[in-house]
Amino acid sequence: ADEIWNNLINRYNTIPFTNDVNPDLTDYVTTEALKGVYTMIAVEEKEIRKKVESRTTDLLKKVFALQDRP
Repeated sequence: ADEIWNNLINRYNTIPFTNDVNPDLTDYVTTEALKGVYTMIAVEEKEIRKKVESRTTDLLKKVFALQDRP
């Protein structure tokens, strides 16, 4: 799989006007997975900041208590 990926991506990266893709399959998959995790963390954080009922632990309630003051 690594060899096929490397060959494919190295050819793809020669196409003009495209963004280069990392030819290291393990690194590429790890990076993309982390992007997904961070995106989901951002979604959850936005929800916690907007909705008081999303603050389900005492720590979250304490941390965000200051922002709730008028």
